[in-house]
Amino acid sequence: MSRLSFIAIWIAVIVGSAFILYRVKYEVQSLKAQVIEVNKDIAQEKETLRVVSAEWSYLNRPERLKILADKYLNGQEITVGKVAEVEAIAFHKQAVASAGTDDDVRAILASYVGNSEKP
Repeated sequence: MSRLSFIAIWIAVIVGSAFILYRVKYEVQSLKAQVIEVNKDIAQEKETLRVVSAEWSYLNRPERLKILADKYLNGQEITVGKVAEVEAIAFHKQAVASAGTDDDVRAILASYVGNSEKP
């Protein structure tokens, strides 16, 4: 190899390295900008959560809830006579997606409505 070709190879390596370094530098700067943007978004979301938490605490004050309960629930207290059994709740009959047969679906629906008859 001649001395001129050796120098040309090293110049090509140096130029290539400089180009790669240039690209990496601007990619890192771009990533830093994205990190800053994400951190701003996180800070904004934290502030929003703090505000929502404060609003929730304000709206759930016991004295406010008592006033609303008296206003909208007519001051009625829950007694044992007002509590119903789960079986007394009328569930809507609706199609149940199942890998089983129609008899399986009928049995499931019957159990939901409190019907003891077998299909």
